[in-house]
Amino acid sequence: MTLLPPALLYFSNAILFISLFTRLPSIQEMLQVDKAVLGLALLSAPVGTFLALPIAGRITDRLTPRLTAVTMLPIVALLSPLLTISPLPGFIFCFFLFGFFRTIFDVSANMISAGIEARTGVKVLSRSHGFWSVGLLVGSLASGFMAEEGISPVIQQSAAAALVLLACLTVFLLTPADPPAAPIAKRRSAYVLPDRTILLICVMVFGLCIVEGAIYDWGIFFLREELRVDPALAGTLYAAFTIGMGATRMMGDMLRDRFGALALIRMSAVTVAVGVILLVSSPSYIYAGVALFLIGCGIALAFPLAVATTIALGKGQPSENLAALALTLMLSTIGVPPLLGFIAEHVSLTATFLVLLPCVFISFLMAPVAEGKRPFRLRKQ
Repeated sequence: MTLLPPALLYFSNAILFISLFTRLPSIQEMLQVDKAVLGLALLSAPVGTFLALPIAGRITDRLTPRLTAVTMLPIVALLSPLLTISPLPGFIFCFFLFGFFRTIFDVSANMISAGIEARTGVKVLSRSHGFWSVGLLVGSLASGFMAEEGISPVIQQSAAAALVLLACLTVFLLTPADPPAAPIAKRRSAYVLPDRTILLICVMVFGLCIVEGAIYDWGIFFLREELRVDPALAGTLYAAFTIGMGATRMMGDMLRDRFGALALIRMSAVTVAVGVILLVSSPSYIYAGVALFLIGCGIALAFPLAVATTIALGKGQPSENLAALALTLMLSTIGVPPLLGFIAEHVSLTATFLVLLPCVFISFLMAPVAEGKRPFRLRKQ
């Protein structure tokens, strides 16, 4: 029962997310716009995220994490079918709200997992995120089946929304209410700014996070254009990435107990680097599948470890520290996709992945931050 609430929330959220994004071609056809216009429309969700992060921690504290999660995720679920039938202006507005409310939910869901760890001493954070990966795998397979059967996006998203509502109702009924948060006497500024600790944590996981984004954005392109595999095989190989990520997150809490956060960050960085090198030098699709599996294993624990370190070392309200962490990571990575796209267009997809290796090396060097240590300790003469 300890793991059930976050597992249901992360799993259903992932299915809602992936079922929407796997049907974007159909949505694009419905909107009758080209890919450039669709790409600009999709930027409305990051705008919603940016505006939500400064207040997400405050809302979570006011409502409690449990009530915030089971309120915000259903709002996101109800918006989801509208995205499949709205004209372009409505799509942009609904997608803005989608990003806004989903961001508040993300903060509350992480607070639920962190609260369980604090109350019970049982580590569940990595496994909670593991159910996100499981949801991505299940949702992508189900979405492909529905698309093949000719089921419309609005029906598919309505089914995903119904699953979310059922999961949230289950969490609400089966979990006790959180104690009210202690009142904060000091008036807080509107924007939650990261302190030195949060900034160091972001630098620590930056290299791993941008590799994850690069796989989402360019992994399929690499398989199709560099290895010349067909769409079905490309999808199967891409699943290796999700399986590696999900399996590692399921073991992440046990690994954190056994090896510690510092060793895990370093092992993650080494695994990602090996995976990237193997991917760009793959002589066949089998090696590419192994490479994607290794990369999935390597990036799996980056964000869970960043959250755990923020909860453990951050000053002030944990919810606001998490919001500051998410805001800083978003701002630090927002320019990466266009940069990688430029490299892919004007150099090669291989170069797109190779330029990530120095960033992964920085994550390796910054690993001591995970245990509150200085990343670079000078020896005394």
